[in-house]
Amino acid sequence: MRPETIKKREDEFFSNLTNSSGVKYKLTATTDIGDDVKVYSIRPDFNSYYYNVRTVKKSICLHFTVGYIKSDTSSLSKADNHVSVSYVVDRSGRIYEMFPDTEWSYHLGSGAVGGNGAMSKQSIGIEISNYGPLKLSGENLVDAYKNEYCKVSETEFYSKHSYRGYDYYASMTDVQIDAVATLVKYLGRKHNIPMNFKPDDNPFATDAEAKAFKGVFYHTNVRKDKFDWPFTPSLKAIIAKCSDELPEVPESKPDATATEPQPAEPPAGVEPAVEEAKPEVAPVAEPTPEPAPTPEPVKPAEPAPAPQPAPAPSPAPQPAPVQQPQAAPKTQPASQKPAQTSATKPAASKPTSLFDMIISLILQLLGLKK
Repeated sequence: MRPETIKKREDEFFSNLTNSSGVKYKLTATTDIGDDVKVYSIRPDFNSYYYNVRTVKKSICLHFTVGYIKSDTSSLSKADNHVSVSYVVDRSGRIYEMFPDTEWSYHLGSGAVGGNGAMSKQSIGIEISNYGPLKLSGENLVDAYKNEYCKVSETEFYSKHSYRGYDYYASMTDVQIDAVATLVKYLGRKHNIPMNFKPDDNPFATDAEAKAFKGVFYHTNVRKDKFDWPFTPSLKAIIAKCSDELPEVPESKPDATATEPQPAEPPAGVEPAVEEAKPEVAPVAEPTPEPAPTPEPVKPAEPAPAPQPAPAPSPAPQPAPVQQPQAAPKTQPASQKPAQTSATKPAASKPTSLFDMIISLILQLLGLKK
């Protein structure tokens, strides 16, 4: 089927949600996962194509469908046939969710390295709607159903790449590459799956290696008889878009199809908590030290005035006898208390203070006068 016809069929499916088997789907939710990419959750009126059992996811597996969206959804939602994937991405960049990515269905097939059951439970399958390997027929490249896909001259629709018996592979569209990369990053963030892409399309060496792998692998890594995906420019473009570290803040709204809140996931309908931005605080200037007050100049202590000598007594009538005052206890030891003096004779003891000397001098003068 030619790319332009595929586009018409995709638009028809988007408008009526009816697959090639006539099964009608209901659109149950639309989830914006960032970068203008939406996930359309669609369900038929039965759910017997997957197991309603939650499992821990540690990896993502990329497939291609070898078909177009109407036939793809028909193959992936057959009643009582547990073979399906959570997501299908068409060439127009629309992502359809077939069942919650917390649950599981077989998607790797018998003989898968690591075991079909174990690996299907721990990985999320993404089918990329694509015709895959092409064969040269004259001037045309034909698909697996021997219908013309494109002319050899229309190089925008394919890549020349020799892998497992085929030399040509249908390319993804640019919008499809963007949608797949956005979905892979969204799932990586949601399930804590690292953006660790298997570096080649060779199978895992052992079951243990396959089970221990955390990241993104391809159907070819677990099955030698599969072709999805060779390392064409389309796959390399997806890897390049997912090589950056996952953003800390979710790009998208929460998965509206979660059957119950996931660990570390917000409940359905609630915006994921975003760390509140802290207001910028203007740098605080260092306080300017206040100048120390200038000390007032200390005035030198004024010396105690020197005692003035007693003026010479003027001749006067005979004074009454003067009694020597008692010295203060604090300054005059008790042992040196001066004796009482009479009016005619000075005290015999030696004066011990200036005051006593003055008194003694006065008494002597008075005595001489007498």
